[in-house]
Amino acid sequence: MAKRHSTAANPITYVHTLLALAVAGVLAFRIPYAGSEALDYIAPRAVNVGILFSIVVGFLMYKSLTRRSDIDNSVSLELNKVRRMYHLARHIAKAQPAADGWFSAVRGGIREYLGMFRTLSLHEYDLGNSLFRSVTYAVYSLPSQVDEYDVPLYESLLEATGQATEAREFIRAKKDDQISLFSWIVVVFVSLAFAVLIIASTPQVFLLRLVGTAVILCLFMVLQLIYEHDRTNSRRDRNWAVQYLDNLTSLDRAERAR
Repeated sequence: MAKRHSTAANPITYVHTLLALAVAGVLAFRIPYAGSEALDYIAPRAVNVGILFSIVVGFLMYKSLTRRSDIDNSVSLELNKVRRMYHLARHIAKAQPAADGWFSAVRGGIREYLGMFRTLSLHEYDLGNSLFRSVTYAVYSLPSQVDEYDVPLYESLLEATGQATEAREFIRAKKDDQISLFSWIVVVFVSLAFAVLIIASTPQVFLLRLVGTAVILCLFMVLQLIYEHDRTNSRRDRNWAVQYLDNLTSLDRAERAR
């Protein structure tokens, strides 16, 4: 699970870091010192922009982390309910042999749905809509195929199916709900303004300018942290898909133990 949140294995992360360092260095060593007489003018504005930066960054980080956590929880919920659907359908068929054909349809639909993640990822999640719909249709068809069945078990199956469907709808809504381009423009502009104010108040001394570079790099690294949490790299995306395949493996073990 932790791999989904790790960016250390993604080469693009290091490219972004080097780019941030280069921009920080250019700003720190190219923007001239405004002079001691300008400090009274710069200081209050730097404080105000710093507060604005903190507010905007805090909001975007909260949005990004909440979205990531919501998707994680919904994926876990969906998979939990899919497993429950399988086991409930299996017990219904076990209690009523006439439902064997119905159970085969439910089982086949679940296997096909989970198996699609061998080649697909969360970005292509919507391609599974029709496959999951075939599972729900198979579940709902029990009363029309079998005259007698365990009603409490079937009601539990319907509840689990509804919860899995709701989880899927939530994932579909959240998976592309990333930070907008305009929000990124705003936060980058605020960051650059803050960086300029910091460097303009820094004397033209190499060591101090080096410290200024580090400060600006910290601002940019915070933006990169938000970006990495908000976007899904291929490794993280694949780890999501692996959870669905692990679920399929679990069902295969249950089949062999049947």
